[in-house]
Amino acid sequence: MILAAFRSEWVKLRRRTLLLGTFGGLTVAASLFSVLTFSQAPATGEGGGGLPSLAELARPNGLIHGLDFAILLLGIVAFGIAASQMANEYSLGTLRQLLVRQPRRSKLLIGKYLGVISFLVAAIAVAAVLTGCVDVLLAHLRHVPTHAWFTSTGITDLTRALGELLLASVGFATLGMVAGLFLRSSVFAVIVGFAYLLPLEQLIERIFPGSKRWLPGQQLTYIGQGGAPASSFSRSLLIGAIYLAVAGAFAVYSFTRRDVTA
Repeated sequence: MILAAFRSEWVKLRRRTLLLGTFGGLTVAASLFSVLTFSQAPATGEGGGGLPSLAELARPNGLIHGLDFAILLLGIVAFGIAASQMANEYSLGTLRQLLVRQPRRSKLLIGKYLGVISFLVAAIAVAAVLTGCVDVLLAHLRHVPTHAWFTSTGITDLTRALGELLLASVGFATLGMVAGLFLRSSVFAVIVGFAYLLPLEQLIERIFPGSKRWLPGQQLTYIGQGGAPASSFSRSLLIGAIYLAVAGAFAVYSFTRRDVTA
């Protein structure tokens, strides 16, 4: 049963070291971007690197600026955790034992996928909420009024931004699980994923400037930001969905057909 596979995945995911490390690490990472945003924000105009001003931070959408800057980092962390959870089943030799209990591989894979995705969605949601608390504290330290954040417009903007962030994170985690399944080594999968999402995509963009409208990592980042001048939210969502559907189809086919030798 898919539910049984889902529950067995959570038995592994709720280990204290992994649970606290993931939730705490994501919170610290997101909070660092908030600290950078508030500490470097000028009174008016724009700060270095396109940082908003204190006046802009006082607007209804001021609470989401830190999250926008943290999207790629949170996505990379989600990719790494998902890749390692999938690849570890091969490298530790536990997959064969799981298949004895659940020989229907597609159901096992779906259960594992839902387990990892729900774990990461929960971790990123908690990190976003706690980062919001840090934002309120930083706003008071820099004398930024926060009443606009909690108006109906501010709550709507925050809810939309959080949904886009979680959607992008699901995409990054899905790519991570696919990488872990194909490479079957947690270290190799994480290294390859990080190398592609950070330096390689940026290098491709520099050589072919128009390519950023098509690269998968960039599309997921645009989704988390609610769209960008280079690609609208709906366009990025469509292209990202196509990438994930193709990658998912190959992953399911590989998982159900390839021999498990360890």
